[in-house]
Amino acid sequence: MPRKGQGLRVERRPDTGALTIVGTVAGQRIRKRAESNNPRLAQEEATQLAAEILRAEWHGPRRGARPLAEAVTLYLEAAPRSPGTHRRLALILAAAGNVKLAQVNQSLVNRVARDILIPGFAADTLRRGVIVPLRAVMSLAHKQGWCDPVHFVIPKSEAGRTLYLLPEAANRLVAACEPIGWRQPSLKTLVELVLGTGARMSEALELDWADVDLQGARAILWKTKGGKPRHAYLPPGLVAALANLPWRDGRVVRRPDGKPYADRERLGGGQMKHAWRLAKERAGIDPDLTQHDLRHTWASWHYALYRDPLRLKLEGGWASLDQVERYVHLMPQGHEEAIRAFWHGIGTAAEGSRLSA
Repeated sequence: MPRKGQGLRVERRPDTGALTIVGTVAGQRIRKRAESNNPRLAQEEATQLAAEILRAEWHGPRRGARPLAEAVTLYLEAAPRSPGTHRRLALILAAAGNVKLAQVNQSLVNRVARDILIPGFAADTLRRGVIVPLRAVMSLAHKQGWCDPVHFVIPKSEAGRTLYLLPEAANRLVAACEPIGWRQPSLKTLVELVLGTGARMSEALELDWADVDLQGARAILWKTKGGKPRHAYLPPGLVAALANLPWRDGRVVRRPDGKPYADRERLGGGQMKHAWRLAKERAGIDPDLTQHDLRHTWASWHYALYRDPLRLKLEGGWASLDQVERYVHLMPQGHEEAIRAFWHGIGTAAEGSRLSA
């Protein structure tokens, strides 16, 4: 016989033998597997669940009682999020299970990290892959009054090597990006754009011609990491390169077939992966250099010329001066004229001729 309690009862499924809580409370239909297979404990769970539903109906949900999945949905629907954010939060939810907001703590972070990250993960990997997205979700949930604020232990990053290019190597790389078998100079445009403005990969790939002013030598980056639009100043060499592109509408950087890059094609940062590897090989560039290292290159050049960390922070879109400190002593002295020459477009043709020979 089913047990009754506050509108909910415990039944044993004939096919599996599992105990199931079923019934209706405050107009809400419930059917869920009990956490215990002990009839007495299952009945206590049914009674507590009914009491919680009735309390929420009268007073509203208890702080921390909502599921983490509901807070994730709220966060993803509150504003446009990147495919990487969607992917990370899906992995976190799958590893966390059906937990409530009150159960999100450092222990949960540690458990999720062990489940979804590769063994021996670095501090930066833990921060980007688990802590940052989870903290953003919990912060929004707290602002909604759904839970109390949470605090996670943020591991300190080990000081690592920052890769960048000297102007001579950058000239070789640009020349190596000249189209070889593909119909549009996609990679060359991207490399020149990042080296000339310091834009992040997503910012460069999402730049629209409507936001480019060649006469005024500037562009507006709208979809920035910090969420605030940023003005990027275009050096003369980049203005000339963009002026030579055969299109003037839509995305500035396009796929080899002339179409814009879609989010699904940029998932995981693998844009133009094959062409990027070939260009580095042709130019004799460090194989560990990533596309994001072009932004490091721009920042190190910027400081070498202007010696102004505040200006670098503002023009590069960093959140604090601490984040630009790494570039202060990165570039050795003596390359200032070569940097100016690169940004003015001098020397590229000569390098291209030498590589093609």
